[in-house]
Amino acid sequence: MNVLVIGATGRTGRHAVTRLLEGGHDVTAFARTPSAVTTRDRLRVVQGDARDADSIDRAVQGQDAVLVAFGARSLNRDNVQEVLMRNLIAAMKKHGVRRLVNLSGWGSGGAAVPARNLFARYFFLPVVLRHVLADKSRGEALLFQSDLDYTNVCPAFLKNSPARGHVRASIDGAGLRQFMHREDLAAFMVDQLTSRQWVRRCVAIGY
Repeated sequence: MNVLVIGATGRTGRHAVTRLLEGGHDVTAFARTPSAVTTRDRLRVVQGDARDADSIDRAVQGQDAVLVAFGARSLNRDNVQEVLMRNLIAAMKKHGVRRLVNLSGWGSGGAAVPARNLFARYFFLPVVLRHVLADKSRGEALLFQSDLDYTNVCPAFLKNSPARGHVRASIDGAGLRQFMHREDLAAFMVDQLTSRQWVRRCVAIGY
């Protein structure tokens, strides 16, 4: 499978690229700074920017699926994730690419139960991350209105720890431990590219 990874230089995206290559896929890494991507067999690196529709269009051409592990660049008010999603949906429709696995966040676009941590529920999410979440929500609204075969993956708090396996998933997140190791997150996202279980759904994941 030919897979485009957007956000390939990020902490989750790098794990996803490795997992895809280990699975025998041909990967295109979309990066603003191509030199930040380590050259490997079956890995092509293309330079581009989320706001540049032409570069996204060129990267999508010839792909079988897209994995988005793109994160916010700052906590300030922005529309980069909304613009990325608009550009990506247009390019995928143009080139007939239907499968998209998108990195979201716990509760975003779905019905996941509230964060159990009170600091996160009443301050970190609604205050510190308010602009980031608003931007992501606008982008996801475009995604949900599209006819793409998307899976919107919603982890809770992310940790940069080795994979531990035994990832659990559900629509509402009830009963899940609300944290996720990035290596496990990347593995789950890659697995969804060839699964129909959560197509056109928001899925909460944890342990």
